[in-house]
Amino acid sequence: MNKHTILIVDDEPNVVSSLKRVLVSQDREILSAYSAEEAWRLLQEKGEVEVIICDNKLPGLSGVEFLSKVKTVYPQTVRVLITGYPDLTTVTEAIAKADIWRYLLKPIEIEELKTLVTQAFDYYRILKENQILLEIVYQQAEWLKVLKEKYPDVFREVEEEKIINNIEWEKISDTVRKFIEKYYPHKKREWKS
Repeated sequence: MNKHTILIVDDEPNVVSSLKRVLVSQDREILSAYSAEEAWRLLQEKGEVEVIICDNKLPGLSGVEFLSKVKTVYPQTVRVLITGYPDLTTVTEAIAKADIWRYLLKPIEIEELKTLVTQAFDYYRILKENQILLEIVYQQAEWLKVLKEKYPDVFREVEEEKIINNIEWEKISDTVRKFIEKYYPHKKREWKS
């Protein structure tokens, strides 16, 4: 079983240890850093993590600046910003620059945090699955392009069959419309709109 990885970034050691204590689990690896710079070095060593919980007020880079940098390199990492100083400007900036997933206010409610982290792991999994599906779609589109170039006659026949089927559906639709107009004239207006 793969462990879920969380990175907690806060310049207050007691906050970091409290969050670690609340989030500890057998299926989780919890990393921590006390500044954005330290967190960035940790990411460069470790690679992508699933969830980052980051305080906004940090020495050096702010949480928003750090998460914005993370977004550029690890766009699927789920980014959560925490702060003890809520204001609309910070929230707006965090959403616009760092594309944060959630915003938490200190003091953090334990149950809210646990639920949020579980949802964050689910969201990360969905993002990764979507990425895989998109890659499959792009790969199949490329294969289809190659096949179309290699076997143009087959694709021409398929297109002709589609046109014939569309014409047949248009005839059926027209017949149904005429039937409704003839036998249910009061429905005529509904059909046209």
